[in-house]
Amino acid sequence: MKKKIYKLLILFSLLCAATSALLSFHNAGFRVNRSASLPGVLYRATPLYENEPVFRGDIVLIDLSKISNPVISRGVERGYVNMREPMLKRIGATPGDSVTLESDLLCVKGVVSRAVVAPFDSYGGPLSAWPTPITLKPGQYWLVSDPERGFDSRYFGPVDRKAFTHRAKPVF
Repeated sequence: MKKKIYKLLILFSLLCAATSALLSFHNAGFRVNRSASLPGVLYRATPLYENEPVFRGDIVLIDLSKISNPVISRGVERGYVNMREPMLKRIGATPGDSVTLESDLLCVKGVVSRAVVAPFDSYGGPLSAWPTPITLKPGQYWLVSDPERGFDSRYFGPVDRKAFTHRAKPVF
């Protein structure tokens, strides 16, 4: 009986130590990228303040609860995104930029990159592209994914700056 209690105490101690390490890791700003939307596994996030500028190419964490968008809601229902976890995306276009999606190409300020718009998600649910061309208004940003099949502004359109909570830098 004493051996079982001793083993349980050791297991409990290890569990407490692991939980403490994970909390410290999180509190230090480290985030694990569990999505294929961006390369890398480990990111260091620093808070973004309300008027702090963000730029094309920055990677940001997005609080989905601050976005009122039926496409995001459908993404939550289908399991692409989780309302409890911030979304990690790269900024592809900033206020004033003209964005066009056409023939699997994304054009931002005359720069063209590949951006396939899938007609169906991996579960067979229908997808459609956000209507473009669009010129981003003040406070609006276009988010992009590195892989072609990521869930980004191609489907849910521009995102307001107020939804950005952190800037993230890849660590690993």
